[in-house]
Amino acid sequence: MFGDITETDKLILLYQLETHGRMYPEGVVASSDEQTRFILTSGEFVLWQASKRDFCYPEIADSHWLETTYRGQIAKLDCLQSHDAVLCPLTFSSSYNGQWHIHNGLLRMNLTSPRHQLELFSIANIQGNIHPLILFKDKVLQGGANITLMG
Repeated sequence: MFGDITETDKLILLYQLETHGRMYPEGVVASSDEQTRFILTSGEFVLWQASKRDFCYPEIADSHWLETTYRGQIAKLDCLQSHDAVLCPLTFSSSYNGQWHIHNGLLRMNLTSPRHQLELFSIANIQGNIHPLILFKDKVLQGGANITLMG
């Protein structure tokens, strides 16, 4: 359903999640270039984007995160210097393994388990160590979460 979603679409979804408490993926994917430009230039979006910063390699490499979904699920996320990443849901025995990278200041992870593929996409907040994240499972938007740096 959302396999070809653009980076701009993902930013708009993160914006919706943080400012409206939910995402409207069908509207984002179906919007015209004109509608997308309208959103990206709205005062609310500009203010939201001003509260963000780029992720940087030193803060991600060899870091340990706690991922908390809005459904109450919790996972431990480890990001290694080698760009390897491991996501271990606390309620499941299987883990997801893959790669993390920073592109245009945004954190992206592609992870797999024997049965599923995940894509995580996050933008950093200027203040604090809690950052919003959206999650795609098998190319379907699953929802939003927060990642919190544990140390």
